[in-house]
Amino acid sequence: MIRELRIKNLALIENLELEFGSGFTVFTGETGAGKSILIGAIGLLLGERASSEMIRSGCDDAEVSGCLEIEILKPKLRDFLKEAGIDADDGSLIIRRNISKAGKNRIHVNQIPLPLSSLKTLGDLLIDLHGQHQHQSLLNENTHVDIADSLPETLPSRENYTSSYNTYITAKQEFIDAQRAAKELADKKDVLEFQYKELSALDPQTDEEQALEQELSLLSTSAQRIECAKEVLELLGSSDGESIQKRLTHIKRKLETLGKYDPAVRQYSNDMEAVISTCSELDIFCSSYLEKIDGGDNAQGRIEAINARLSKIQRLKKKYSCTLNELIEKKQELAKNLSLLQNSSADIDALKKKSDKSRQSCIDSAAILTKSRKKALSKFDKEITRRMEQLGFPGGEWKTELSPLEEPSSSGMEEIIFLVKTNPGEPFLPLAKTASGGEISRLMLAVKSILAEQDEIPVLIFDEIDTGIGGVLAGEVSKALYSLSSTHQVLCISHLHQIASAADHHYLVAKKASGGRTVTEVTQLNDKQRTMEIARMLGGETQISIKHAEQLLKDNQRR
Repeated sequence: MIRELRIKNLALIENLELEFGSGFTVFTGETGAGKSILIGAIGLLLGERASSEMIRSGCDDAEVSGCLEIEILKPKLRDFLKEAGIDADDGSLIIRRNISKAGKNRIHVNQIPLPLSSLKTLGDLLIDLHGQHQHQSLLNENTHVDIADSLPETLPSRENYTSSYNTYITAKQEFIDAQRAAKELADKKDVLEFQYKELSALDPQTDEEQALEQELSLLSTSAQRIECAKEVLELLGSSDGESIQKRLTHIKRKLETLGKYDPAVRQYSNDMEAVISTCSELDIFCSSYLEKIDGGDNAQGRIEAINARLSKIQRLKKKYSCTLNELIEKKQELAKNLSLLQNSSADIDALKKKSDKSRQSCIDSAAILTKSRKKALSKFDKEITRRMEQLGFPGGEWKTELSPLEEPSSSGMEEIIFLVKTNPGEPFLPLAKTASGGEISRLMLAVKSILAEQDEIPVLIFDEIDTGIGGVLAGEVSKALYSLSSTHQVLCISHLHQIASAADHHYLVAKKASGGRTVTEVTQLNDKQRTMEIARMLGGETQISIKHAEQLLKDNQRR
């Protein structure tokens, strides 16, 4: 619901702050007092186009802001806010729109800037404005299918169809993607095969480069390593033929003897055991090491082979601009693509069958949806026609037209258009071509009354709904508005006492002179002020009209 509305420097409104409650709110006032400015301000919050001519004379800019409280975030509204990055977890939306003579117009919702098109989308989800305004969902034929499918009888079938349609679209897209991918691969078949053959011939291995470079480093130092190993073996022996191990063993025995007399020496005796063992292992290692080192022609041949392999690896790395491990991944990817290409016909056939099957399932669901729509809309048309009679269209009639589609769409396999004839003997025509603003408002009142529980738009605003009506008909309209206010916040501009007296909240719109300028003011009326305003609407502030006004208010309070 709209909780607050603030308007600054818009036409005749200088500075206005209003707070609204739930239920049914009415605005009354003399013709030309500025009620249309109020509706225009709300229209700006809904994304209607602005003009610099709307700015109050002598001012550089105008601003309209509104605070809306959202009790339940409906799916469409929740998805829109998420996509726009707007946080509304606290259940409130603050919409602010500034228009400037310099052309720097700004729109913010909860501090997030929005383009005008997005504001209009948001406005369509929050408020229905009916009157001489483009912001009327009933005039937008794209909304007719949503209205039809909000009927309780069609809602389950629409949900089932939507599920089937989404499955079909997914399967269809998979088939299209597979066809496109197969064609792209087929166009590159020769290139793929050449690249795979080239990489297969190399057969790169993970971290192979590092291992080859390490081996090359060892082969390149064979002579130095042989010489070092021989010197170590010589040092482990001795000039008189006695090895270091024997000398160390002799030293160990002497230390053991010495340790019998002095415990401080025993540690050295124990350490000698490890030294002797190390020298023995080193002797064995160096002998084996010398046997393994090949410093001859074989080593030179291996060096040449490694250099040749490293050269091939470097060439392919440079060609494909990647690392060795990425070359391996590319080879695997090429193998996968060639396999896909080889099996693409079978895969595409399978996806085609899956797409065809899901399409048929979607068509079957659409047939069920169409059947439930026809049944529900037949009742809907009759109920709207009945309510049209009550709301000032004697002999008028409502009809919903279903036009079949050749292919499934997101909303079914037919277009839905509401047609109406407002007078007997006239042809059925689309709403936008047959009804005036006041008539459209009353028609929407009829639709909203039937869909009160299912309607997701929380705020309804009616302007000119009482144009050309009065008497008993005005009473019927007031009853319908009041009934609708139990499920929606309803705001209405009216010139009729029957409607004004039925409201929960009453505001008076009036012009006055201030500082040599004319300004429009809006005042919420207390009980006494309200009685006098309704008396004025009855024809003048006479004793008879005042008593009549008091009686009207009492009757509506009892209701």
